[in-house]
Amino acid sequence: MDIFSISWALALCAVFFAAFIRGVTGFGFALILAPILLLILTPANVVVVNLFLGLLSNILVLSYSFKKVDLKKILPMVIGSALGIPLGAWIIVLAAPATLKILIGGVTISCAVLLALGFSRTFTREKLGSSVAGFLSGVLSSSTSLGGPPVVLFMHNQNWQKDVIHSSLAAYFLFTCFWSLVALYMSDLVDTQIIVGAASLTPALLSGVGLGIMFFRRINALYFRRLSIAIAVCAGILGILSGLGVIS
Repeated sequence: MDIFSISWALALCAVFFAAFIRGVTGFGFALILAPILLLILTPANVVVVNLFLGLLSNILVLSYSFKKVDLKKILPMVIGSALGIPLGAWIIVLAAPATLKILIGGVTISCAVLLALGFSRTFTREKLGSSVAGFLSGVLSSSTSLGGPPVVLFMHNQNWQKDVIHSSLAAYFLFTCFWSLVALYMSDLVDTQIIVGAASLTPALLSGVGLGIMFFRRINALYFRRLSIAIAVCAGILGILSGLGVIS
């Protein structure tokens, strides 16, 4: 991904769009960006780029909404993800990327469709459910960079308020992105050159997130929920198609 090349320009446009959706919904950055980056990068490098840019985007979102973060609600998620991230780093070394894409896409679509159709049940033991969602998210974060669906769907299932979801996701993803990068670095999967390439995409990231945050302030809760579910479904479909080799 040489700077100013065609592939770099494609990545720049993809980062801007993914960052915009990230600013509006609080998630979806890696879900949207990963299938596009897979066209020009190896799966391992896609994970590193997504995590690096995701780390920066979460810092930016938190600079606007840190006061609305509900630390008590996301603490069980953070603990669960801390246990799942090392497992995900081990999986990315051993598992076939295509298999992971198909599995993740299928699970994501299933959860999102059930939630969209109203087949949801609020967890009475929210801390336990939050921990499980965090663990699954941690595994997916370090293995595929797609750690969003388990925690996003859980938050919507529990009917958390829009502002709480938006800000708390940023705080949670800041933790998972950082520790996932640490785990991948310890597994010798972080290359200096790919970090430099990711850093060159920062202007598109900053402008996209900033514009998305402006739109977030004007979006109603119902539309916010529907958009989040739609993104998860579309990303799941792209993941399956990529795993089957339809998108390559």
